[in-house]
Amino acid sequence: MLNRILLLSTLAIAVAMLSGESARAQNQNCSSGGLPCVYSVKYVCGVQAALANLRLPSEPPVKPGNYATAINIHNFHQDQKAVILKRAVIALPENQPLGQVSPFHQVILGPGQAFEIDCSDIVTLFGTLPVPLPPFIKGFVELRDAPPNPFPTLSITAVYTAQATTAAGTQGGPVSIEVVPVQPFAGP
Repeated sequence: MLNRILLLSTLAIAVAMLSGESARAQNQNCSSGGLPCVYSVKYVCGVQAALANLRLPSEPPVKPGNYATAINIHNFHQDQKAVILKRAVIALPENQPLGQVSPFHQVILGPGQAFEIDCSDIVTLFGTLPVPLPPFIKGFVELRDAPPNPFPTLSITAVYTAQATTAAGTQGGPVSIEVVPVQPFAGP
């Protein structure tokens, strides 16, 4: 029994060390070598109505409900500012025209500071469009460093909230919340 506990403990420590090395190597890749550091964060925003004419096994993009995303960005370094370019991209099914891509907007995040991007901010990123956005959108918020200012590794967490709607369109039932940490990668 003691051998089994020691083996499991050793395995857990090895996995933790490898995970830390992998994250450290990934973060070094995007902050060195001239490659921009990119975070691609999934968002889901708005109300997905029930689709009356849906024929099984077809499904809507998500179950009927009200969806919200809050992306929290924290520059936990006490000696470096982060110059961040942010934009939003709408993801549509492959058989439809490609989704809209917002222009980049710059944010300067001082040492120790944090900010949030929520659904209202995501809609604002698109500015004035020739066609209004639908009541439900999903896609990605892209965050990247602004050359020639590589930013330090940031702490980025996405919080997803959903609440079911009834057939009449009213909200009901429990609220579901999911918190997901986001890892960077070396971008193009």
